[in-house]
This record gives sequence, C-alpha cells and structure tokens, in this order.
Amino acid sequence: MKKTNVIKAAALIIAMTVPCFSTISCKKSDQASETMSNEVDEIEETGFNDWQKKVLEAQGLSTNYNELDVSQKLAIRRMYKMKRYLDDKYGMEFEYAGYIPAGLMEKEQFFAYPKELGTDAGRNYVTVTTDEKGEFTDNYVSASLREKFEKMYNDFIQDYFQSDKAVVYISHFACDYEDISEMNDDYYDSKITGINQIFISDEICDEKRIKDFTADFYKWLRQKGISGSERITVIHADDFKRINLKNYTDFYDDESMVYNMYLYVYDDMSYVNTEVTVYRTENEKVIREKTKFDLNDYGINK
Repeated sequence: MKKTNVIKAAALIIAMTVPCFSTISCKKSDQASETMSNEVDEIEETGFNDWQKKVLEAQGLSTNYNELDVSQKLAIRRMYKMKRYLDDKYGMEFEYAGYIPAGLMEKEQFFAYPKELGTDAGRNYVTVTTDEKGEFTDNYVSASLREKFEKMYNDFIQDYFQSDKAVVYISHFACDYEDISEMNDDYYDSKITGINQIFISDEICDEKRIKDFTADFYKWLRQKGISGSERITVIHADDFKRINLKNYTDFYDDESMVYNMYLYVYDDMSYVNTEVTVYRTENEKVIREKTKFDLNDYGINK
C-alpha cells in the first residue's frame, strides 16, 4: 500500500544544506550520475530562474552559478523540473517543501504543496518521484482525495451519534488508484488507507457506547473496503469545544481523555483486537485502566 510520506516532507525543508549535495561527501547512483552528465551543461547555459533563486536563497545558498557545486546545480534544476511537472499536470502552482537527491539507498524525491490550498497542517504535501524509465510520478491523487474521505468519515460518525460532537481528522492518507475514474465509491478494495484521529465528546459517549461504535465502525470500514489505523478518543466536553485541526494532538493527555481505543484494519479486512483505556481521577491523580476489547464479542470474525 502506498503511503504519503508527509513526515519526511516536513523535515526536508533544509535538505539543500546537507552534505549529500556535495559530490565529495555523497556517492551517487548510476541513475543520478547519468542524469547529472546529461543536464549540467544545460544549467550553465541557462542559469537560474527567479523560482530557483528564491529556493536557493531560502536555503542560505548562493544564487551565483559559479559558487555552487555540481550536485547543488543539478538539484535545483531537477527540483524546478519536478515543480513544473506538477504545475502543468494539475493546472495550479505548487510551492517547494523539500527535496532528496537520488542516492545508492534512496530514490529522488521532490516535496511540494498546492499554493492556493496551503499545507493544511502538513496534510497537503505531495511527493514526486522518478520511475525506472526516468519519468515523473506523483501522489497528488491521494492528497486531493483526503478532503473527500475526511468528510465521508465525519458524515458517518456524526450520523451514527446524531450529533456534531464527534469529529474525524485524517493525519495520513494514501490511495492506490492511478486513475480516479477507476474508483468505485461502493467498495474501495483496500486501495484507500489512512491514519484517522476520531474525537467524541463525553456528553454523547460512555464506555459501552465507544465499544458499540468501534464494532459498528469496523463493520462499516469492512463494508466499504477501507483499511487503516483508527484512534478513537472520548474527551471531556469542555475540551471538545476547543478542538480543531491545528491543536487536536494537544488533547492526547491524561487530563483530557476519558476513553481511548485503537482499531487496526489490514488490507484483507482483518483486524487486531485492542484494549479500551479508561481514565479516572483518584486523589487528584489520573489513573489508567486497560481492559481487553474483543470484536468477536460482537459477532465479528477475523
């Protein structure tokens, strides 16, 4: 299953300053060496455009052609080619987020995000890679579909509880559809996966209900053919009123949580039994109590 590597993308914004851009300190793969020999002459003839100069300046590097080493010259040229590939393919402008040159143990990767949409807390990062034929491929289908599926999850959960005091945030999302027209919204055949963070107010959910919901949610995921990891957390009502996309990780603390559950669904629609954790306060100290949660108790078989 393809995964969108947003963690790497966020970390690689300083990539152009690392030693790997030096031909002395970093060995190149055959693919990279061949690409370098084909393109370096063209760089010298054309120089750098405004976008390339902007990225170089942002990384603290010179925009003077003669002050960069060969590897850095190649990198900034490859990055611009990959950016233009995205711009032309999707009819919108993409901003730079990071880059990894091709190496012995690493494929060339360019990270970007749609300028008009922003990063959306890191969830809109797109990765461009080079295939065996030297052609560019990307995972923008995954990034663009995330919003659709986040709405679908929220519609299901809010309908289930008949309340807007439940919300889903997709922290990671990936799909294996190369052509969106192939997608069947009745059944996704494990080609959709993600890491979903589900929050529910304790006004509408107790220990029994979180178990019931987890079982029913799994049935729905299996019916839709969706795999992934689900974290289902009940938090205090006052905390739920303040939760949003940018701060939801702040509420993964003992003082905010009432119940916590994980549900792991594999590509074959099997699952991992987990535990429900109950948080209670005793002598001003939060005590965690874990009990096994078995979906088989709900008539569900792996």
